[in-house]
Amino acid sequence: MNRRIFLGATAAGLAVTAWPAFIRDAFGDGAACDMNGKPSAAPPVAQVSAAFRRAQQAGKALLVFVIPADDSARWERGRAFGELLNFGADRDLAPLAGVEVVCATMADLKKIVPGAGAGEPLMVLVRTDKVPAAATPLDASLPAYKSGRRLDRSSWEQQQKDEEKIAAQRIGALGDLLRRALGADERSVAARAAGVRARLVKQPPAGAHWASSSGCGTTIEGVEENGMVGCGMGHVPEKSRRFLYFFSVEQRG
Repeated sequence: MNRRIFLGATAAGLAVTAWPAFIRDAFGDGAACDMNGKPSAAPPVAQVSAAFRRAQQAGKALLVFVIPADDSARWERGRAFGELLNFGADRDLAPLAGVEVVCATMADLKKIVPGAGAGEPLMVLVRTDKVPAAATPLDASLPAYKSGRRLDRSSWEQQQKDEEKIAAQRIGALGDLLRRALGADERSVAARAAGVRARLVKQPPAGAHWASSSGCGTTIEGVEENGMVGCGMGHVPEKSRRFLYFFSVEQRG
């Protein structure tokens, strides 16, 4: 029987004091997820290849949520995508109905799509109907949260309001990016958004896990055992508490 154990850091990027030897702390070193969010032994590049084929067979484009190489950037980007998928309005999510979505590093993407481009944009849109496949980077500037939690009540209440405003700005920026790249078709918006939520919110996109943290450790959904770090060590904005986890969890036989 496979046994998967994770000892995590908070979404704020807290350091972990003792990683088990069999946990890989970089995406792609261990098992990831298949198209249904189930643990898979397939390496990340194989998941990109499979997603490309699914998109091609369905006559769709492939949208890649880019996983940064830097660990801290992975936490931040996973939070941003989590905010979009969990709290985006129908019009923000509806454009995703027409694409196949996968999470991957640029290094893995380039093994399948050599012309994917440079840098680490938020997303890359790959047109699968041409050979070689045409790729377009999609990028935007997202406002950052202020770190730490304010202690007195009035400051804490103001911080919550500030974080709500920043979350709305981040979701809005990502939604606008998707509408500009994929189109802003106003037909059946609610139905298309519902389909996206069923496909990408109930289960994670291929190449990622859903995880959650409120500043008291990180829990990865679908993992049988989860380690925790000390409570009260970090603060996570409310809409960032469920996020895409871009590190792999290794399976043990």
